[in-house]
Amino acid sequence: MTWNISDKELTGLLTLMSVEEKVAMVSGHGLWRTVANYRLNIPELLMTDGTYGVRYSIDQIDGAHDADNQLASFLSVVNTDLSTGVDSAFGSTRPATCFPNGSSLACSWDLDLAYELGEALAAECQAFGVNILLGPGVNIRRTPLAGRSYEYYAEDPLLTGDIAAAVINGLQHNGVGASLKHFACNNSEVQRTTMSSVVEERALREIYLAGFERR
Repeated sequence: MTWNISDKELTGLLTLMSVEEKVAMVSGHGLWRTVANYRLNIPELLMTDGTYGVRYSIDQIDGAHDADNQLASFLSVVNTDLSTGVDSAFGSTRPATCFPNGSSLACSWDLDLAYELGEALAAECQAFGVNILLGPGVNIRRTPLAGRSYEYYAEDPLLTGDIAAAVINGLQHNGVGASLKHFACNNSEVQRTTMSSVVEERALREIYLAGFERR
């Protein structure tokens, strides 16, 4: 779905939205969609993973839209023993290109190539009707033991930020939004939503958050 709207029109819509409508939009409708606003004719937006390829899960996205069922389905994936295989974890997925992961892409130091990756990802998103790609991942690769390190670009915040900005520009210039992830200082997949990362403020500002601020 393509929603053609100017920045001026978008700003005008924001002024017309109530606080409740704004909260509803950012809260989402299930796991993969925003809520549609029928009063102002704002359509829902579809989003999906990922950081180096479009993972369109037919079961999760095109299945029942009940929020509780979608959450249960997602948690079943998170808690799956991946030794049984990715296909068994994510169910049926649409065929899509698997590009080199983040750590491999950053080894090129090639911003033009990163931009082309964003363009290619945008083309596949458009083909699937996806409006927002949940990526790229810009957490700093502090330890190789972190479960998501392969998705991140580097230990260096400048390289990380510049590569990510190029990918995002490639996406956005072709009509697809991007969502930076994951949590800063995310160094473990075990209890990732409850663990505490203790970081001094200077290191946090100069290293871990710098990639999120680059553009």
